[in-house]
Amino acid sequence: MSAGATMTRVYRDIKARVMQGSFAPGERIDPARLAQDLYTSATPVRDALHRLSGERLIESGHHEGFRAPLLGEADLCDLYGWAAALLTQALAAPVSPGAPLALADRGEEADYAAALSRLFRSIASQSSNRELRLAIANLLERSQVFRAAEARVDPRCQAAIAAMARDWHAGRRQTLHSKILRFHRRRMRFAGRVLAEMRPPDPLLEA
Repeated sequence: MSAGATMTRVYRDIKARVMQGSFAPGERIDPARLAQDLYTSATPVRDALHRLSGERLIESGHHEGFRAPLLGEADLCDLYGWAAALLTQALAAPVSPGAPLALADRGEEADYAAALSRLFRSIASQSSNRELRLAIANLLERSQVFRAAEARVDPRCQAAIAAMARDWHAGRRQTLHSKILRFHRRRMRFAGRVLAEMRPPDPLLEA
C-alpha cells in the first residue's frame, strides 16, 4: 500500500473513532498504541492526528501530545450557538445553481444522529457559499460525539429533527429557521447534562 493510501486509511479510521466517542473527553491519544492497533508505523498516525487537530476534532499542545477534546458547559453552548448561526446563514444564502432539492429524509430516519446530520447537510448543500458549506460540515463532524448523549438526556430530540425535516421538504424556511433556533437553545439548556452523561464513571464511586 502506498504512503498516501496508508495515510488516508489511518486518517479515516482515527477520525471515525473520535466521532464515535471511542476516546473519553480529555483522554490522551497515544500515537504508538494507535500505530499498533492499525498495523502501521507512527508516521502516518502522527500525520493523521495533526490533520485532525487542524480540523479541531482533537486537541494538541507542544508538550501535551494529543487528546480528545475536553469541553466545559460554556464551550458546548458556544458550539451549539455556532451551529444555529451557521444554519441561519445557510437558510438565508442564495441557493446554489444545480443544488439537489431534497437530500434530507421526511423524518422517518430512526437514528437521531444520522437524521440530524442528513438534514443539516441538506440545508448546507443548498447554499452557494462554499465556505459556509465547509464550515457546517466541519461543525457536524465536531458535534457528532455528543449526539448519543443528547438523545439519552432529552427524549424530544428525535421528534424535533423529524418536525424540522418535514418543514425542509415543504419549503417552510421561516418556520424551519424558528425551529432550528429553538432546537439549539434547548441543546444549550441540556449542555451540562450532556457532558455529565459523557463523563467516564468514577471507579471509586462504583467500588
